[in-house]
Amino acid sequence: MLNQQNNGPEQSPTDEEVGYCKPPMCRRFKVCGNPKGRPPGSKNRKTIVREVANEMHSVRENGKWQWRSMLDLVLLRLRNMALECKNTRAFDEIHRLAKAYEPQVADGVGGYLVVPATATEEEAIAESKKRNAMKKPPPGYGIN
Repeated sequence: MLNQQNNGPEQSPTDEEVGYCKPPMCRRFKVCGNPKGRPPGSKNRKTIVREVANEMHSVRENGKWQWRSMLDLVLLRLRNMALECKNTRAFDEIHRLAKAYEPQVADGVGGYLVVPATATEEEAIAESKKRNAMKKPPPGYGIN
């Protein structure tokens, strides 16, 4: 390391090495950023949205009180708005949600199933006996 005053090598033997993963002593272990961090028990946006969406409310449907989540209520309201045919944005959103969450259908391109050659009945029985002989039950299993 060069000294700023005389552009020669530093003479102090007390300085430690400076380099990769070894910053100068004056910059080591400084507290920066958010020293306390997030307080325990605080919630991020994903948790808050999940809590609000799963919040239960009692509503009257067909003369009976039922408990529904907030997400259920919002989706039912969106469906009703789309069915009124006055709100095309609601219909577009319902269509987008239905398309996004409908079961996936295979497009006809699939893999191949490799099946071993067919065996006669005697060969299949001999093979199953051979496999069963290799499998040993755990000690005390099925023995009184």
